[in-house]
Amino acid sequence: MKSFIDKIFKLPVYVHLLAVGVFMCLIICFVLKSIDSYTNHNQAVHVPDVRGLQVKDAAPFFEQNRLRYVIVDSIFSKDAAPGAIVELLPEANSKVKKNRIVYVTVNAKTEETAPVPDITDISFRQAYALLSARGFIDVEHKYVSGEYRDLTLGVEYEGRMINSGTRVPLTAKLTLVVSDGNIMPQEDDSIENIVEIIGGDESWF
Repeated sequence: MKSFIDKIFKLPVYVHLLAVGVFMCLIICFVLKSIDSYTNHNQAVHVPDVRGLQVKDAAPFFEQNRLRYVIVDSIFSKDAAPGAIVELLPEANSKVKKNRIVYVTVNAKTEETAPVPDITDISFRQAYALLSARGFIDVEHKYVSGEYRDLTLGVEYEGRMINSGTRVPLTAKLTLVVSDGNIMPQEDDSIENIVEIIGGDESWF
């Protein structure tokens, strides 16, 4: 054994360098092969289009493609069944590697609601901003006769005025009732008031 080692050390230097080079190449090839195996290189699969399915019904499709899934969010849509999958990330039919996590968004079973803020006696702009900040997405307005221009008098839902704090769906159609700055004459004005405006003398007729 000692004589064999002595013979190796007696070999020319270039032979040693060649042996080291071959050894390094073998190591690099082994490392690259291990990385390809670990990252599933060239082993892409398609994300199944399971939109519209319940999560329990979609699970076999993920397992069949060796994919994992995680429910990360819920939204409310009237166009989808409660609990149905509505969004996928990566998107449906995208090419991904095996064992990739697919992030799933499902349709909420109940519509999200929020309390209506107190918007009485503030400007129309402020009232609209408060409703938008609370999450209401369908807000209109209408003008009615009133003393101050663009002063909010209240909010209507389904044709009736509602109190602040009332919980309504975020997708509900709300109508801000806003003063137009014009006061209409009162129908119960008496003849005395008219006479007073003219001059206070009732003998004019």
